[in-house]
Amino acid sequence: MTATELRSAALDGELVPIGEGFLPIDTPETALTRAASLAPLLIDDRVVVADRSAAWVWGWGPAPVAVTTCVAITARIPSPDRRRLRAREVVIDDDERRLLGQVAVTTPLRTLLDLARHDPDPAVIGLLASGLRHHGIDGTEIDAELARRPSLSFVKLARTRLVAALAEAEGAVPGQPLLTR
Repeated sequence: MTATELRSAALDGELVPIGEGFLPIDTPETALTRAASLAPLLIDDRVVVADRSAAWVWGWGPAPVAVTTCVAITARIPSPDRRRLRAREVVIDDDERRLLGQVAVTTPLRTLLDLARHDPDPAVIGLLASGLRHHGIDGTEIDAELARRPSLSFVKLARTRLVAALAEAEGAVPGQPLLTR
């Protein structure tokens, strides 16, 4: 279908816009469908969806205005592509990314840490708390991940933000497990 036909079908209520594509109205929106909607933007699986874009893919953040990505420092991509994709070069292990269909996305824990370290919005605490609740991640997992790379930049800021987010996430109903909220 042409772009005009797709937009017309969306106006008719047959399709729903999602990311860079469209989804039939009766298809559930999942992490897999959100990731697949970003596939046309990415070069290959060296490019990893990250930050607020990854939070959206995992289902605990709003759709991003612009897709953000990262690339392993060892996987060089041309500079024009890196700028177009808003790709940061990072140290990332295989266990910190997950392949959803053909699209690589940072894991929920890595996404939380990246947002806590780099997101300029002071209101990011609410987004972090939402991610913690959604995935049932606790302080022990966060401490272990921060200890894994002690030389990361902005670790102190990340720890402060994540402690505040944990308090907010656990404050919904005292004593109730994260997964049942």
